[in-house]
Amino acid sequence: MSNQEELQRQLREIQLQRQLEMRRHAIPRFGPAVDGVLWSRVPPEEDADKTPQGRILSILELPLKPGVDMHNDSGSNPSRKLWDAALRYISSIPGCCAVEWAQGLEDPPVTLLCMIQWDSTVAWRRFQHSLGFTPLIALLHSDVSNRCAKLDVSGTPRLADAEVGTTIVDVVSVTFPTGDGWSPDGRLAFEESWNALVALVTNGPDGPRHSFAVWLESNASTFFDPTPAESAASTKTATFTAFLAWDRTHYGSHRVDSLCDSLRASLLASYGDGPSLSRRAAQLISQVQPEDHDPRRQPAAPPNSLPDILEAGFPRRCSADLANLREHTAQELARSISDARARTRLFPAPQGFFISQGELYDGNMPVIPEWRSMRGPVHGYHLVDVVWMQLKGRDSAIQGRRIYNQLDNEISALPGFVKTFLAHDVENKAKVAVLTVWEDQDARATALPEYRRILDEFAGSSVHVAAPLTHQAFPMARDPGPGGLRLNQVNYLELTSFHVPTGAVERKLFEHAYGAFARMTEPSVVAGIPKACIVSDAGGWQPAEEAGGSDLQLFTGVLTWVSPAARHEWYEELFRLSRGSYELFGHRLDALKILAAGGVTTRFLELQI
Repeated sequence: MSNQEELQRQLREIQLQRQLEMRRHAIPRFGPAVDGVLWSRVPPEEDADKTPQGRILSILELPLKPGVDMHNDSGSNPSRKLWDAALRYISSIPGCCAVEWAQGLEDPPVTLLCMIQWDSTVAWRRFQHSLGFTPLIALLHSDVSNRCAKLDVSGTPRLADAEVGTTIVDVVSVTFPTGDGWSPDGRLAFEESWNALVALVTNGPDGPRHSFAVWLESNASTFFDPTPAESAASTKTATFTAFLAWDRTHYGSHRVDSLCDSLRASLLASYGDGPSLSRRAAQLISQVQPEDHDPRRQPAAPPNSLPDILEAGFPRRCSADLANLREHTAQELARSISDARARTRLFPAPQGFFISQGELYDGNMPVIPEWRSMRGPVHGYHLVDVVWMQLKGRDSAIQGRRIYNQLDNEISALPGFVKTFLAHDVENKAKVAVLTVWEDQDARATALPEYRRILDEFAGSSVHVAAPLTHQAFPMARDPGPGGLRLNQVNYLELTSFHVPTGAVERKLFEHAYGAFARMTEPSVVAGIPKACIVSDAGGWQPAEEAGGSDLQLFTGVLTWVSPAARHEWYEELFRLSRGSYELFGHRLDALKILAAGGVTTRFLELQI
C-alpha cells in the first residue's frame, strides 16, 4: 500500500469515528443524491460507465440576506458581480449544458432560483464536489435548498429563449408523505390531473409560454454507513415540482392562484390532507451559456504584491480532480510545513481550502468564520494614524529622521498619545510615513484637531516636503504582554488600501472576503514553524470622520513580514497557486478584487525602530 493510500485510509477512519461521535449528539442530516446515492459516495469520474444515463437538472433556492439585490447588473453592485463570477465558474465544469436563474418577486427580494442542466450524473456529481455557490455564502442566510431531478435523455426544459428579463416563473411544488417514494402508478395518476389543470390556463394567447414538471430526487443520509432508520428518514417524501414561464406583459398572479386552489381541492379529494403545496414566483434575470475558460496568458513578470496579483486576474475554470482536491491540498500543506520545519524552504505554502457545493443543502450550511470576532480583542483597540510624506533631495533618510523628531516632540504632548514610529517606503526611499498610536478611538478624536494643526503647519513651513501630506488611519489590537506595542516587534509592515463602495452589505461582504484572504497566511499554529507573514490583529475601516464625503469606504489591511525576500517569494507562490486552482485560491482573491471596486494600493514599509 502506498503512502497516499495509507493516508486516505487513515483519513476515512478518522471521518467515520467523527460521524459515530456525531450520531450520539446530532439529528441525522441529509444531502443531495441521485437514485438514493449521496453525491459524495461516488467520486465524479469513478464508475462513469455504470452511471445511469440521462440529464440531471439541479434546482437550487438560495435565500438572500436583507439588502442584497441581484437584479441590478451595474458595475457598482458587488453582489451581482460576485454572483456572475460564480456562474462563470460553474459553466466551466465539464458537462454543464445551461444555467438559468431568477430572482423572487418579493419586495424586497429574499430568494434566488437557479436551474443548471448537466449532461449526466457524473457531471452533476462533479458540480457537487466543486466550489459551486460557496463564494456567495456571505450573501446568504443559513440554508440553501440543493435538490435535483432526473430528466429524459431527450429532455431539455428551458424557462425562456430570447425573452430574458421579460419572463415570470411560477414554481409550484407538491410534497407527498410516503415511506417508499410513492409508486409509479401513483405518480402517473397525479401527473395526469396536473396536466389537465395546466391545460385550462394554457388556452389562448395569455397562457404560460413554457411549462414543464419534474419529480425531485430524494436526499440521502450524510453518514457513510447509514442505519436503516436513517436511510428511511431520508426518503420519507416525494416531491413534484412544476415550472410555469409567463410573458411578463401577460402575467396575472390570479390565474396561478386559481390553478393552485383547484389543485388543492383535487389533492384533498384524492389524497386527503397529507400532501402539502407551496408556490413562489420569480423573474427570470439571465441565462449563462458554457464558454471557453482557457487560462489567460501569464504576465511577463511574476506579481510581487497583492494589488499586482488582483490586477493580473484568475482563470475561472474548474480543477481537474475535484473529488480529491481537499485531500491533496492537506497533503501539500503538511509537506510544506514539514519542509519549513526542516529548513529546506523558508516558510510553508499559503493555505488553500474550500467548501464543496454538496455541503450546501437544506439545514446543513457550514458556518464560515468572520474575519474578526464580533467582540473584538480582549484588551480593546488602539487607533493608528499614518501620515505620508514625499521628501525632496537625496538625503531623505536624514531628513526623514529630523522630521520625525520634530513631529514626535509636538505630537507626544497631546492627550491620549502612546507612541510614534518612523517608516521608510521600501520601494520608494523618498517616501516616508510617521505612524502615531493613540490610546483609543475616543482619545484620537479628542486630539485630532490639534494633531492636524501640527501637521498642517509643518507642511506649510517645511522645504523638504515635495507634495501635500496624505492621511490614513486604522485600528490595532492592544498588546498587554511584555514587549508593549505590537509595532515594537515589527521590522517590515505592509499597508494595503482597499477602496470599497459604501453600504452596509458591501462592508460585510468585504470583511468576509478579507477574512478568507487572511486565513491563507496562517498555514500552521505549531510553535517553531517559520512564517513569511502574519495578518496581525490590526487594520480595518477608516474612521467615519475621515471619509470626507467620498462614495468609497477605505479598508486598510495590515501584514507584517519577515523580510522583503520572504514577501516577494510568498506573493509569487500565491499567484502561482491562484492560477492553478480557482477553488482553493483564485475565488478568494477574486472576491477581494470584485468588492474593492474603487481600486487597491499598497505600501511596503520598513519601520525605523
